[in-house]
Amino acid sequence: MNNINPVKKQDVICHCSGTTKGQIKELIDNGINDLDGISRMTGACSGCGACDASILELLTEYTTDYGV
Repeated sequence: MNNINPVKKQDVICHCSGTTKGQIKELIDNGINDLDGISRMTGACSGCGACDASILELLTEYTTDYGV
């Protein structure tokens, strides 16, 4: 079983940019499925970098669980 709770659009993953789980899920659904792409589109990972691991975990979960 994975460690990430179901997607709640308001769950903030990157506090520097305000990027949420919902935004990341939407990007993945639209073919942006790498850390660099998500960073370019949201500004996540461009501040303190504390969200890198969380975003990579979401990428792994969403691309594996949903077949993206």
